[in-house]
Amino acid sequence: MTDVVRKADLFLALGYALPHDPLERALEDGGLSRPDKSNIARSKVDAVRELLAERFVPVCSRGDCRRDILADADDRMVVPASSPDECAICGGSANARAVDQMIAALDAAGVRRLCVVGGAPNTRTEFERLVAGRCELRLVDGAQGRTAKQASADLAWADRVALWGGTILDHKVSRLYRGPKVIQLARRGIQELARQVARSVRETVAG
Repeated sequence: MTDVVRKADLFLALGYALPHDPLERALEDGGLSRPDKSNIARSKVDAVRELLAERFVPVCSRGDCRRDILADADDRMVVPASSPDECAICGGSANARAVDQMIAALDAAGVRRLCVVGGAPNTRTEFERLVAGRCELRLVDGAQGRTAKQASADLAWADRVALWGGTILDHKVSRLYRGPKVIQLARRGIQELARQVARSVRETVAG
């Protein structure tokens, strides 16, 4: 292993895409390097990482990510992320970001138990993985028979029930779930599910 690393490669590895001119100026201001030098000592990598994190925030090209970071009261400069995974807002996953925001809304509203009715098996599994135990979750297969007694138990248990419309959801199952706790979704997708649940609990708090 050499004692130096190309700065361009380092910038990309740390999550910063071209152009690198602002980063070069920051290193010069911080006394770590000069723009006319293409390499930097490997021993300085940690210092470079810390300095850039203090001054810049990498964001992907998604419009909502850029809008959200620009709305924050943050003195750091917004620069292009080297890949969606390096985006400081979504981390490359719009679904994960939406679920994080849903969990924050549930916590703020004191809502702990969420029942989701419908959805494809793989999608339910992915949603459960993204929730990661941060709220009590009950997932109901919308293609399987459900009795009125079971649905009533779900309604009694849950703080919110989301009927995941546009997915695998038999009408014989969905019609068992009625009441003020129930959210009707017209569109499929984890992002849409999380957004609608978050909106529902925020409206309850605001009301």
